[in-house]
Amino acid sequence: MCAMLTVLGNRRNPGEQDLVDLLSECHDRIRRFVALAREAATRHDVPADQISRACADVERYFTAALPLHVADEEESIAPRLRGLSSEVDRALDKMEDQHQGHAPKIEALLGVVAEVGRDPSDQDSRRALAGVAADLEVDLEQHLALEEAILFPAVRDMLSRETQTQVMEELRQRRRQNGPHAVATGTGTRSESA
Repeated sequence: MCAMLTVLGNRRNPGEQDLVDLLSECHDRIRRFVALAREAATRHDVPADQISRACADVERYFTAALPLHVADEEESIAPRLRGLSSEVDRALDKMEDQHQGHAPKIEALLGVVAEVGRDPSDQDSRRALAGVAADLEVDLEQHLALEEAILFPAVRDMLSRETQTQVMEELRQRRRQNGPHAVATGTGTRSESA
């Protein structure tokens, strides 16, 4: 299961990253961890201890790192973009509504991923996890696509480099305050950052 978490890409050096690069990395992680939940549910060729580890990784990501990403968007990015464009305002409203709509689905995911983590041989729990993960994956993909289509270009086009740098520092500070499983990207440290 660990190999599923390895992704090769064209990442810029930390000093060259802009805010959208960091947000894109967050989105990549969201996709990876929801896919990992689905894989933990459906892969029967993987040893039980790896399924349990994958479930623990998913649980840690969705309880520690994802809330930081939501805070990044709602507390650091949205206030700076709000009022700059009616299209962006509509996208921000939809983003915030979607965040609220994701909460019960994430809670359901966490409950069933914990069950599978405790007993990977429980086929009923694995089927439940497969369904919850697939449903969440569809919702999150629509959500991420909206942000990537409207909000990411707005960040690059409407926020100055100085403002983006301030937001990046806020993101990093938020992770420093929240422990080792929430280390900001772009600092040379890799972990389950949002």
